[in-house]
Amino acid sequence: METQNIQYGFKRGNDLPESSVLVSESEKKRIRTKVFLQLIRLMNQYTKNPIKSLRLLLRFKKKYQTVFGDAMMSKIAHVDNRYYYRLGSPGFPSLASEKMFKNEISRLISHESEKGLRTLIMAITKKCPLKCEHCFEWNNLNQKEQLSTQDLIGIVRSYQKYGTTQIMFSGGEPMLRKKDIVKILDRSEPGTDFWVITSGLGLNKESAQLLKKHGLTGVMVSLDHHEAEKHNTFRGNSNAYQWAIDAVSGSREAGLVTALSLCATRSYIQGNNLPNYMDLAKDLGVSFVQLLEPRAEGRYQGQDVMLNESEIKTLDGIYLKYNNEEKYSSYPIINSLGYHQRKVGCFGGGNRFFYIDTDGDAHLCPYCVGKTHSVLEYPPEELIGKMKDTSCHVFENSVL
Repeated sequence: METQNIQYGFKRGNDLPESSVLVSESEKKRIRTKVFLQLIRLMNQYTKNPIKSLRLLLRFKKKYQTVFGDAMMSKIAHVDNRYYYRLGSPGFPSLASEKMFKNEISRLISHESEKGLRTLIMAITKKCPLKCEHCFEWNNLNQKEQLSTQDLIGIVRSYQKYGTTQIMFSGGEPMLRKKDIVKILDRSEPGTDFWVITSGLGLNKESAQLLKKHGLTGVMVSLDHHEAEKHNTFRGNSNAYQWAIDAVSGSREAGLVTALSLCATRSYIQGNNLPNYMDLAKDLGVSFVQLLEPRAEGRYQGQDVMLNESEIKTLDGIYLKYNNEEKYSSYPIINSLGYHQRKVGCFGGGNRFFYIDTDGDAHLCPYCVGKTHSVLEYPPEELIGKMKDTSCHVFENSVL
């Protein structure tokens, strides 16, 4: 049986599970206690001193709040027996989350930056039938593929060995290489969460179940307006909205973590659009919403799309309000790269993450256009060392 949401114009099944975001304070406290106990245990392995470990934990929590603007694990999502509190952090408990904690503890103690990656974003295909307004791969779309399946497997395995705890497949439309994604997942090692960043094309309950079976953790579905017609216009395809909705529905039923990604344009930030979007995200039951700020790159190149000070203030206000105020405790967790970049600098360029394009070339991030070096030519340690000589186009490099 299906119900129809008249306000937003989508149909979805009645049998979807409830929202994954925990509202019980006692449950959240129980999970936070487990995480902090694991952190203390791991810190003791470095310090050999419980008092020093406790002080280190306080530093860890303070660092977290400095970056994200809220207390650690103020909101938690529960999916498939694991807990998620940041889009860029692997689920707890897991080998990946333990590895991430060790990487961060090592940074705190040794002040060295080369301690594994949080996230590697890999564009695995140039193919895409959409014509998205903001596409940063616009100049490369639908050209001949350069990366073979074996190339992709080799890249993934080398960065897993480097200590990467999360790998996200993007494109183009990565679901057009669904069979290759399955092969990559089958050849991967334990200790990394894998995600797909998708328009929703080709992602339904059956394909979600297949990818989940082979080791996928989550999907980030691009949805750039809460109204179907306006999203379809933004994406250049009359089916785009329903693809996105069906992708979220099918992925949730398959037990995948789900996130929506919104390019918060200057026009969209006006009025009640952002609250309406968050209402839709809550109704869909996703765990996360990612807020992206437009850059004058890709198809936006040469256009006046950057947010002004007032618009940034509005976006940051939404981020802080929905992540911290009690009345929004049941809403999805918001991730906003721009918020923490303005506070502490950019974590791209191999500090915590970087981007690999469809030619296998490294970029500081998807929005800093400018190839640095080929990941096929240099091992992770050497390539990331070379990226230190470049900097983000907008933000200072982070020293945290």
